[in-house]
Amino acid sequence: MFRSNTPEGTSLKVKFGVHLPPEGLTFTQMREACLAAERQGYDLFTMTDHFYPMRETSKGYPLECWSTLAGLAAVTERIKLGPLVSCVWYRNPTLLGKIATTVDIISNGRLILGIGAGWHESEFKAYYGLYPTIKEREDALEETAQILRSMLHKRETTFVGKRYRVENLINLPPPIQAAIPIMVGGGGERRTLRTAAKYGDISHFFANNAEEVERKIRVLKEHCRKSRRDSSEVSIGTSLTPIVDGGHLSSQSRDYIEACVGLGVSIFTIRFSPLGSIAMEIQREFADEIIPSFHA
Repeated sequence: MFRSNTPEGTSLKVKFGVHLPPEGLTFTQMREACLAAERQGYDLFTMTDHFYPMRETSKGYPLECWSTLAGLAAVTERIKLGPLVSCVWYRNPTLLGKIATTVDIISNGRLILGIGAGWHESEFKAYYGLYPTIKEREDALEETAQILRSMLHKRETTFVGKRYRVENLINLPPPIQAAIPIMVGGGGERRTLRTAAKYGDISHFFANNAEEVERKIRVLKEHCRKSRRDSSEVSIGTSLTPIVDGGHLSSQSRDYIEACVGLGVSIFTIRFSPLGSIAMEIQREFADEIIPSFHA
């Protein structure tokens, strides 16, 4: 399990992942991309959980997330795998727990279970005939996190909430990991970060600059304090798209990573695909120049 947010004066063990939306890609392309990330020394490979393209500029419709992750789990050996992130509304939480357990078994204990409240209105309406309010989605996220935390830590789960009810659920065979890490995705400061603080092992959010990262971490820690949870139990992750200058990595990327690590970030999910034709070269360059200095 990833651990971070260590006390001041100690060094974080920084992890780097490749994040690749599967839109318009075949499974063969996803497999080759994941295997390349594993060969290059990345720690994690993540993909989006969507049924429709995320944007009008997307290149095509995506593969289903969890069946793709199961396939990747079977052909890789070392790299950790996970959704960034799985919309909790799309699958009943107990079904999601069973799916996650199975993928963890297939991968021999390499799954990180990313969950989020969801946001894609047209996707919701197309597949489920409705678009829940933000409160309904956040309520579902909070209850799902509790159910999953029980399912992935215990043999038997009972839960009674406003939305979900679970009675004497037995989750066998168990996952390989003693406790699959739950990564709560999203930076909503009132609800999402509170759910991460209470039930997550990892809090992952997007940010535009180090100042925003610092604010999110401050809010997360305050939620931990109110929940009487040690904030060091929650690792912090964020995403970034490398800055390129003259066809090569800009020093600004390293500077940003160093600033975030200084704030307590220990997991970076890197989005190379927006770089287009030079994406794979920048991914190799990042692996050669950035990863070793933070893994040392």
